[in-house]
Amino acid sequence: MKIAIISDIHDNKPRLDEALEIIEKEKIKTCICCGDISSLEIVKQLSEQFDSVYISLGNMDFKLKGQLELIPENVKISPDILEVEIDGKKIAIIHYDYRAKELAKKGTYDYIFYGHTHTPWEKKIGKTKIINPGEIAGQFGRPSFAIFDTKSGKTTLNLLK
Repeated sequence: MKIAIISDIHDNKPRLDEALEIIEKEKIKTCICCGDISSLEIVKQLSEQFDSVYISLGNMDFKLKGQLELIPENVKISPDILEVEIDGKKIAIIHYDYRAKELAKKGTYDYIFYGHTHTPWEKKIGKTKIINPGEIAGQFGRPSFAIFDTKSGKTTLNLLK
């Protein structure tokens, strides 16, 4: 199964639309978002494109924290760590890089996806692979997102224009 991994959208709808167009061509129906979405409208857009959406809120999602009752049913959301199991893989989703590294040292998860730094990054700590898909917004670098294949365990970085 392929999963879209996105982060740090910062309400940049044109960049998100560009990423979602690529993701749609891949027929991906599951999305993990590592925070800094910034608006309920973006969450609703994700819920319309994907069968399942998993979100850990970031430091710029303070408005969303007050709107959790408005989140669509196919979206699982957490203000901190969101733990899920997909295709037999134990996954943690969190916004902050330092927290991802702390969690990896515990060895509880197969994969940890995180955001916040706006920089694509991948590292294995013990048995846990931690992955940052970069940023959709393009605030600090080239916009990017990742596609994760649960069967092979490989992550493909996609750079936007």
